[in-house]
Amino acid sequence: MLRRVLHKLQKKKVERTYPNRFLAFYYRNKKRLNKERRSLYTKKKNERICVRCSRNVVSGKVFCSYHQKKQKGYNIKARKKV
Repeated sequence: MLRRVLHKLQKKKVERTYPNRFLAFYYRNKKRLNKERRSLYTKKKNERICVRCSRNVVSGKVFCSYHQKKQKGYNIKARKKV
């Protein structure tokens, strides 16, 4: 009886299909990838290295001078009223 119920449950498990193999990999490994990203960000932040490249950061920030300028541009564009 129990074996029959377990067999039915296993049959109902449907494999999701993704449009490409990269998305399939991402969704299967999402938890691990996000954990790696967060730890790398924290490590670079503590070592005072730009989180987007490997240059030294502007004092009190997490970006180098180049990425700090780019971030200001992104913020202006994002806050711009349409």
